[in-house]
Amino acid sequence: MEKISNKEIIDVVKFSKDKLIFVSKNPLEPSLDKAEYYIINFATGEKEVVTKKAYMLKKFGSSYEKIGEKISDFIQCQAMILKDKSVLVVFPNGQAGLFDSNGELSWIKELKHNDSPVYSLAPDEDSFWCVCTDENCVMRFSTDNYSVDIRIGSKDASTFSKPSFASSDGEFVYICSQDGSVRKIDKSTLIVSDVVEKVVNLQRYYKFKGVSIFCLTDGLYFEKA
Repeated sequence: MEKISNKEIIDVVKFSKDKLIFVSKNPLEPSLDKAEYYIINFATGEKEVVTKKAYMLKKFGSSYEKIGEKISDFIQCQAMILKDKSVLVVFPNGQAGLFDSNGELSWIKELKHNDSPVYSLAPDEDSFWCVCTDENCVMRFSTDNYSVDIRIGSKDASTFSKPSFASSDGEFVYICSQDGSVRKIDKSTLIVSDVVEKVVNLQRYYKFKGVSIFCLTDGLYFEKA
């Protein structure tokens, strides 16, 4: 693996077919951190600073300013822009909100399974996948009524090992687990298979145009297929 950044990564957003934006945490003082925004071009290998505005526009769409005013921590949440330009956001504590195309908050709710928080957000056309660490499962929600239509895994199953993060590309949903393993779910068949057996200190995993992105506690790494 090649290292892109030696700082803690707090978000990754696709910018274009060749580029990703990533946000790193720069500690200024023991109780004060500054977010830094970068864009990397995997076609050229170039990395450069990008504005917060560019990051928020790609993450939340054209109503990013109004949404940003209503969300105190717009970096920690994950977002999905829906077909009608409304924006779904999910926070690590399981709180979810839907903003309409004008950036106004339509609703807010808690995503739970058996009273345990459900979080993370991996888009899948008109659905999205989340993880439930406590219940050892991943779940797919429909954006029509925000109810669960598929659940994979359970407390007693070994399909996943305390799943902690979900991401997706055109074909697969990728599930990181607390043991550092990564498994993928085929969107068309729902078959689960291994991607990575174990990576020490793995926090997040993304797949982008044949490039594997690893967010570890000590920075951002990538590996080309």
